[in-house]
Amino acid sequence: MTTVIGSAPEGSELLARDLLDQLDHLTDDLVDRIRVGDQIYAESTLLTDQQLRGTVHDNLAALLGQLSGTAARRLHPAIDAGRMKAELGIPLAAVLHAYRLAGRLVWERSLRGAAPSMQDCLPALGSEIWRLVDDYSSAAADSYEHYLADRVHRDNQRRRTMLRTLLTGTADNATLWGIGRALHLPQSGSFVVVHAESAPATEVLPAIEDRLRAAFVNSFWITEPDKRIGLLSLVTPRGLDQALRLLTLGATTRVGVSRLFTRPIDAAAALREAEIACRCTSPGVPAVTSYGVEPIPLLLAHAPQPSGELATEILGPILELPAADRDELLDTLDLWFECAGSNLEVARRLHFHRNTIHNRLRRIENLTNRRCADPKAAAELYIALRAARLMDADHTATP
Repeated sequence: MTTVIGSAPEGSELLARDLLDQLDHLTDDLVDRIRVGDQIYAESTLLTDQQLRGTVHDNLAALLGQLSGTAARRLHPAIDAGRMKAELGIPLAAVLHAYRLAGRLVWERSLRGAAPSMQDCLPALGSEIWRLVDDYSSAAADSYEHYLADRVHRDNQRRRTMLRTLLTGTADNATLWGIGRALHLPQSGSFVVVHAESAPATEVLPAIEDRLRAAFVNSFWITEPDKRIGLLSLVTPRGLDQALRLLTLGATTRVGVSRLFTRPIDAAAALREAEIACRCTSPGVPAVTSYGVEPIPLLLAHAPQPSGELATEILGPILELPAADRDELLDTLDLWFECAGSNLEVARRLHFHRNTIHNRLRRIENLTNRRCADPKAAAELYIALRAARLMDADHTATP
């Protein structure tokens, strides 16, 4: 934040007014010093001599006007200078250096023009000069940074709009070429689409763009109320493993990843794959699932409504039990399949006697009218269990 600064003490106002009368000469001198003293200005082809001189003139006029007490504090020249230099790509360090050169010039000319009777006011004048230089340079820096932040915001908005167009599959060849050029996407490369669901009070894939960039993976993201979607551009197909590791480390919700594709025009189909892969994990479980890795959940996720009906048809009596009983039986059945049907191994993992596991399985068989020892019935139970795991807490299929 800048501070309001008054005029210099009365004894030094005469010196400042004398300098104000020499404004054109001071402007020429400062322009020369800036061009000679800073390589950025010397080599710049974007900033014309007329632009530089106009900026220097207006800032010196405002500074000397305030220093002499003939004008109020005017920061608009500094604000305009900061914005213009940011637009032209002049580094902020060069902008601030120009203000220091201005302060040095005003101080040197003040020393040169001071009569012997004015020597006592020079310390106060010098202090006021540098306070004003700090005030104006701070205003220029604030304007410079505000412009850059606004430009980044506009660029991000533009990239998000382009990404949406790409993911909807509505881009024609000309539009597709423009999007690829703006996003620096190769016409042929290695890409995947990521779909991460949102959750209340949860940041979805925090800092993932920075993490991927550090691994040489360019990514572009859209964040919406219920999801976050990303397009990843890999250097080679082998980079997918590293990208998946980073996604897994950052996953706070369910995340789906499409298969690799080579043309940006195929991004819309890849988004559909990522959405389906996201639904291959139980709701509420943070996990990254690639399309096609889990074939049965993938099949069920492709048809959520029939899958939910299948789970209800086969496991309905269990799903209707009180939550504690329901979860106990479903978890036991899940672990039984994981242990390849070994009651002893299930009992060992759950720290129960195997008779307890046997009794739970018999109860499941009685409620579902399906015997675990029957391969066909066991297959039906497994598929129904996987479908139930993909259902919401209220036992409705995830859309």
